[in-house]
Amino acid sequence: MPPVNPLVFSALGGWDLGICGDLILQGVIFAQIAHYFNLYRSDVPALRAFVFGLLFLTTLRSMQMIAIMWVQNVEYFTDIDGAVGMFFSHWLMKISVAFGASISFYVQMFLCHRLWVLSKNLYVVALLLFVFIFALVAALILMAFTFNISTSQDLRNTFLSLHVGVVFGGDLLLCLTTAYFLLKTSKQVLPQTAGMLNAILKLTFQTAAPGAVCAMINLITSRLASTPNPYNTSLLISVIATDILPKIYALSAMWTLNSRRSIRVGGSSGQDSSTEGPSGGRRTGTSGGRGGVELGTFGKVQRIQVRTQVQTAQHTDEDGAMFGKDDADLKSRGMEEASVETDKRVF
Repeated sequence: MPPVNPLVFSALGGWDLGICGDLILQGVIFAQIAHYFNLYRSDVPALRAFVFGLLFLTTLRSMQMIAIMWVQNVEYFTDIDGAVGMFFSHWLMKISVAFGASISFYVQMFLCHRLWVLSKNLYVVALLLFVFIFALVAALILMAFTFNISTSQDLRNTFLSLHVGVVFGGDLLLCLTTAYFLLKTSKQVLPQTAGMLNAILKLTFQTAAPGAVCAMINLITSRLASTPNPYNTSLLISVIATDILPKIYALSAMWTLNSRRSIRVGGSSGQDSSTEGPSGGRRTGTSGGRGGVELGTFGKVQRIQVRTQVQTAQHTDEDGAMFGKDDADLKSRGMEEASVETDKRVF
């Protein structure tokens, strides 16, 4: 039996490790989705539909991964040539990159919608939409080339690198533009809101960084995998990164949604104990501080509403009669009333 090229084991081992990583992340996604439906029962239907769609797509992706592992390790047990050949012959493998790209695109549209609500900048959002659509089309073309056995491997590798490179560039641009518009908005809101905006800015980088780093690693290793060194581990890393990238995107989306409550609580630490007065007016508690803070999505997509109301009243009446007098008499007795109310919605 001739010796087996070590790159074969890198590809097969990469798929096994990538599938294990996919299933681990799917477990985390299940927990995040259960957490979401437990805490955010009053979210708008469009947002809940988005989460249901994410649950369906990620679950279907994990089912595909399990099926690939079964074919690779059970049907082709002891048949290395057959296991390697399934990369070009089995339909589950042929649709893998395009299916993963579809999940990534699904999440990217949610993030673009969030950016639109924040910035209302048509040009930036349109540019990002073009970038992400281009990346999805590149993945679909790659799938078409995979079904066409006459297509050269170099052409397939080119479109794979094109897809991953454009995704990485789009992720980086999305993160930077979101941060820019958050910083721009922070100059137009009340000082009390600064802490909340800083928390959202931090969350933006935290949720965008894993996907961008994974896409960058995939881009680099996919190019290095074509080098002639037979012991190059770049192929192993590239396969793993390709397998887990869609689940990282899904996890980032759920992380963003489930962080709303902690940001809201942190932003209203001096919680307003205001209640409705007998006449329907608003009455502040002893804190006299901030009112409602909301971070929602879709019809309320990532919107923070900060309402500040301060009322101060000082009454001085030496004769004990404070009411039933005209304005001049009230002023002469030192009555002062101040009421300030502001309303700012961002993100």
